[in-house]
Amino acid sequence: MEKLGFEVITQMILVFTAAFYLLQCFWGYKFIKAYIAISGFVVGFMAGFFISFDYYTADAYVPTVIGIVAGAVLAVIAFKLYLLGVFILCGALAASAVSRLPFGSEGSDNIVKIALCVIAFIIVGILAVKFAKMCIILVTAIGGAINAINIISTPVQVLDENTLIRIAAIAILSAAGIIVQRIITKNER
Repeated sequence: MEKLGFEVITQMILVFTAAFYLLQCFWGYKFIKAYIAISGFVVGFMAGFFISFDYYTADAYVPTVIGIVAGAVLAVIAFKLYLLGVFILCGALAASAVSRLPFGSEGSDNIVKIALCVIAFIIVGILAVKFAKMCIILVTAIGGAINAINIISTPVQVLDENTLIRIAAIAILSAAGIIVQRIITKNER
């Protein structure tokens, strides 16, 4: 019975994660400020919690409060400094997408993958600031498609076993996400 409950929870997490990435793929530009604020909160919370936890280890209450305060402050800063948030978020989404591409797991492949993630972060972050709307649409659509397809590739055996079909599915979903976002945001700056 416990195993069944764990499997159900795991499947629910997969469904919600895939749904989140599909929302990102098709409505990423509409939700960009929320994504930026959430990303700022998460980074601020993690930094505040772990830094304060190094100095105060008696219990987790104080580091948690410090983490929440630091997260809230960084969320507000990221939301207000929109373009800095765009740089960080789009760079992070691009790096995340690159990290999920099917590479080998050998030592030199990992170095190449890390280098490609850093390069993607910097290049896409800079382009996102320069061409904010179009870059946000491209990054959220492509990143959402890559992550969604990779999430559903485990239960969908044909995607898990055939890299070419997985890449084709990513390309089709990315194109659909770009088209939908361009249509729903054509009157926005």
